[in-house]
Amino acid sequence: MKFVTTFNEDIYHICGKQLLESFVDINNNNDHELYVFFENTTDTHTEYYPDWLVSWADNENGITFINLMNCKYKGTNIVDCIDIFLSPQIQYTDEYASPRSVKWFRPVASIYFASQYFQTGIFCSIDADCKFINTVNDSYITELVSDYNIAFLGRENFKVIRHGGYDSAGNYIQTNQVPATDKDTHTETGFIVFNLDLNKTSIFIEKNLEYWTKHIILKLKYQTDCHTFDAVRKELPMLRYNNLCDSLGDISPIGSRVIEASAAGSFLIHNKGTIGPILYSKNLLNK
Repeated sequence: MKFVTTFNEDIYHICGKQLLESFVDINNNNDHELYVFFENTTDTHTEYYPDWLVSWADNENGITFINLMNCKYKGTNIVDCIDIFLSPQIQYTDEYASPRSVKWFRPVASIYFASQYFQTGIFCSIDADCKFINTVNDSYITELVSDYNIAFLGRENFKVIRHGGYDSAGNYIQTNQVPATDKDTHTETGFIVFNLDLNKTSIFIEKNLEYWTKHIILKLKYQTDCHTFDAVRKELPMLRYNNLCDSLGDISPIGSRVIEASAAGSFLIHNKGTIGPILYSKNLLNK
């Protein structure tokens, strides 16, 4: 199975390194591949491994590193173009709609460029704050999309959201629950499976990219990769989608830990909520 993720140096040190280590330590690198689309902030368009990735410069570990900032769409370095145009266009109205929304273009672009590279087969997009906890069974993931274009974690059917936190003993427990709002019911894009062998999957991927390249995202209330993903699903209802959250009913898992509660939970966990607070504490997030 092929996995695709993206991160920069800050996120690498917060969680990306742990993702890579878990991929190798559990020996998933023996049968699977991990493609990392990275962003280096000091030498943006470097052709080499940046210092913080040099230790991974071993092509025997099943991990391929690609500088996302050098990836071209219609002849242009598309991430630079999105940053330059969209950042001034998105005023801060919400944590899901701010000039920093362009950071959510990174996984969208990585999915597109990975699909162009693979052309056929099945691949999974995962967030950098995920961690492998078990070896991956190819056939298990294949079953998730055997008859579908895309398998995803859609939260639109949740009516109640359960929030969570850690108690003094380190146990993750429910802290309260509230009625779901449109802030809670977008898709969790931390784990998505794409079946490139089925007709129109590639159309979905490119249309998701076009929400950013054609600036359609500016028409949305919230501007993240989750919200463009959901918008494209509505545009392309003829595709076959496997919502892995359907079996969970209308009450969310604690802390909306949908990856752990879904079929993907047998081999993957999502340390959701770790990146933001750390970046804020380092003054790396601004309105």
